[in-house]
Amino acid sequence: MINKYGGSCGACRTWVEAGAGQAIRVGGRWSSYHHRCAPARTAPPRGTHPGWHDRPLVGFDLEATVPQPMRTRIVSAALTHADGTERTWLIDPGVPIPPDATALHGISDDMVRAHGRPAREALAEIGTAVAKLIADGTPLVAFCASYDVTALHTELARHGLPSIAWDQAVVVDPSVLHREVERYWSGGRQLGDLCPYYEVELDTAHEATSDARAAVGLARSIAARHERIARMPLPELHQAQIDWYAEQGRDLQHYFDRTGQSKTVSLEWPLETADRD
Repeated sequence: MINKYGGSCGACRTWVEAGAGQAIRVGGRWSSYHHRCAPARTAPPRGTHPGWHDRPLVGFDLEATVPQPMRTRIVSAALTHADGTERTWLIDPGVPIPPDATALHGISDDMVRAHGRPAREALAEIGTAVAKLIADGTPLVAFCASYDVTALHTELARHGLPSIAWDQAVVVDPSVLHREVERYWSGGRQLGDLCPYYEVELDTAHEATSDARAAVGLARSIAARHERIARMPLPELHQAQIDWYAEQGRDLQHYFDRTGQSKTVSLEWPLETADRD
């Protein structure tokens, strides 16, 4: 994070002006660093302990039109399985795709009109596939799962399709796990930021199949490095993530309130029931 106070650089010992460098927790204490002097972060070593990361996991990701999951329209989705098989969908949402969304994931109006499936047809398949995974007790891994879960839930309702029993699901969210095990993290927390740290390959960011595979890789890597996480029974882990996400959200809300930012943070995971600001 940006250093709020000036101080001597922990590496070169010259002065770092407030706001001009980074504040990094090293060896239990905070130190200021110039950006060029900041130490490289190294993840804890992988352990040999058993855990849920040894079992089959299915990655889930989608790309859509807007950041608010209850207002967005899905344009692509992917499910990646442990045996290497994948299911992917390109979807014509029936509404224009905003230019900033296309710039992010590369999916344009022309692409979905030419090659996309009708939204209701594709969403019915996705909903059926996800519901079967949940009924079979298969853990579903999604990075920032509250967006994907809420967007799919809302889209199914929008098209009059059967809802998914999310209260019976086991969801693993590497973004929540990372915030739990790295409470003093000072860098970016997006998928592309965390993959290098956890030594996970990300082929193409914001491409549903690549993101789904990388999410599974992150979940396995975090569990392999943190025995406490790996040994939790999956239903217990799911409940713990609900609590951790709410705690993390309250901390962020306190920051927004303290800095005068009129933002409201959702505390619901994995399914949000109130629209985001």
